[in-house]
Amino acid sequence: MAVDYILSTTNSTKSSLTNLKKKLSNIRTSLDSFDVELSKLENKLENINTQAEIYKSKVEREMGREVRRLERELALLRKESPTSTKPGASETDLHVARTIGIFDTILRHMCADAEDFRLASEAFLFPAVYERVMDGKQEAYYLEEIPVSANLVISHGKQHIAWIRNEYDTHITDPDTWKEAIDYVAEWWRNDALPLIYGSRDEQWDIDLPLTLTEILLWRDSPGDRPLNFPRIFDAYEIYRKHKDEIYGTTGLREFELKLFTFNSEAPPLETAGAR
Repeated sequence: MAVDYILSTTNSTKSSLTNLKKKLSNIRTSLDSFDVELSKLENKLENINTQAEIYKSKVEREMGREVRRLERELALLRKESPTSTKPGASETDLHVARTIGIFDTILRHMCADAEDFRLASEAFLFPAVYERVMDGKQEAYYLEEIPVSANLVISHGKQHIAWIRNEYDTHITDPDTWKEAIDYVAEWWRNDALPLIYGSRDEQWDIDLPLTLTEILLWRDSPGDRPLNFPRIFDAYEIYRKHKDEIYGTTGLREFELKLFTFNSEAPPLETAGAR
């Protein structure tokens, strides 16, 4: 009888142990599933925070622009004549295509080796110029031909890039550097580049704020989301893309780029030019 009791107890204990192992395995599986779900929730929360930050920045920028406009008692420059006839949609698209094409060409040659400076420049140009071009309410923002000052703007821009490279140890898109450098980039466009391009200075530029670093990196890294997050800027580039061949000759861009290509081809080597 004693032997039967011991065997029974042993079997019962083994069975209990097996059940405990199964329960432990189930608990581990549940914990793994919980970790996966937790990770998914964390990613969703991060995406929501990013979108919220972008929306908050947009609202603050637009409201800030209105407040500063009222504080400085400035009126919007709306020079639209009531008797004038608005151009047809195709002509409007050509105005947009020419202007965006000219700015794109200047930026491309100026920032050939400085993508971060181009992004910082676009952060200011998108709200200050491109959006106004798309609005079509201020025709003074349209550029029909590449300005004679384009070479000078490119030269000044490269000098400004060199200054920033000497001033900061990282690219402008580093968060800490962005906080300081974006103001210098915006000021250069307000006070040097844009007045050279347009031949005059618009006081509205003083109250325009550049996009945030989060926004401009979203523009760069998520091209598929541009129609949703940057509809007017996306439309501007789409119009330029569709009419690029059509406006390439009429704006003087073909001759301008040919001259740049010829100049760069004929430029002496660095050693003979005295550069080190």
